[in-house]
Amino acid sequence: MQRSPIQSRSDPPSPLVLDSSAIASIFFKERYEDKIIQIIENRTNFATLDIAYAEVGSVAWKSIAIFKQAQEPIREALRQAANFITDNCTIVTSKEIINESFELGSKHKIQICDSLFLSLAKKLKTQVLTSDERLHSKINEIKELRGILFPINFID
Repeated sequence: MQRSPIQSRSDPPSPLVLDSSAIASIFFKERYEDKIIQIIENRTNFATLDIAYAEVGSVAWKSIAIFKQAQEPIREALRQAANFITDNCTIVTSKEIINESFELGSKHKIQICDSLFLSLAKKLKTQVLTSDERLHSKINEIKELRGILFPINFID
């Protein structure tokens, strides 16, 4: 069931937008898994995009096809990731924000899949959590987008 991102006065604060890399980090034992879990463990209000299912599925595919990991644990991780998205996130369709995402991405040379998550965070007046170091560095260099990323220390 999709929940609407529009809040009433009694709703909790704006959700934290989780991009696909943050979600994948939790379920596919990636480098920043512990940091991402620590950030989200005391939160209950999340939003993401419908494309997160496909992008997390792509991580699962790479795990098997490229990194030759065992299929069953990866299938289970994908199932858990999909359930996490469904059960814990307000899911917004990319169609709802495609135009502003295209404009944002074109203006700042950001791929559309990334600019969709950034546009969602801007629309919801919140931050986006990503484990993508390159995206994080690039966004912090763009004055208009500073502060849109949830701060994460990538240095271990």
